[in-house]
Amino acid sequence: MTGIEAQHPRNRLRPAPDSYPHLRRDSFLVTALSLVVVMLATVGKPFMDIPGVVDGSAHAVRQVNTQLFGGFENASVWYGAWTDLIGNIALFMPLGAAIYVAGRDRARIRWGLGGAMLIGLVVSLCIESAQYIFALGFSDVDDLLYNTVGSVFGAVLMARMGREEQMKILRRLGFLLALAAVVLLAMVAL
Repeated sequence: MTGIEAQHPRNRLRPAPDSYPHLRRDSFLVTALSLVVVMLATVGKPFMDIPGVVDGSAHAVRQVNTQLFGGFENASVWYGAWTDLIGNIALFMPLGAAIYVAGRDRARIRWGLGGAMLIGLVVSLCIESAQYIFALGFSDVDDLLYNTVGSVFGAVLMARMGREEQMKILRRLGFLLALAAVVLLAMVAL
């Protein structure tokens, strides 16, 4: 084929159509919902009061804990540090999963596990800073670590799946996060 024939529109190869066109949109939606849930669950704690579970007035403090794994040594109940560990990891796993999918197929800037870790760390640092500045809870170095680990876990789990499974997981996460956002918003408003 000569150079003139290769330039003809019929002779050019067309890119294959994307078989998952809504994957990027769903990943951005899940990222936004995850950020809303994270903000409501962390910064909104002083405005919630669930008898026996959350005492909102106890979280309206300005305190920094810089001792790594200090919750295990200074816990008021034996399971307090464990619920903090598991809760923070679980809270940030959807964020890491959605960020991994959103950044994997970007045209200009691509990020993977490292991007999910960095974004999880930055979001966690912003939350801990806001908690300290506005006296909305305990700022804890453990939370930075647990939240970052949760973000990485979510990204690793999503990296091990195919695109079809990622689509299914993102849709389920979107539903669960929307439900959690409504429940948390109702708890904050009441």
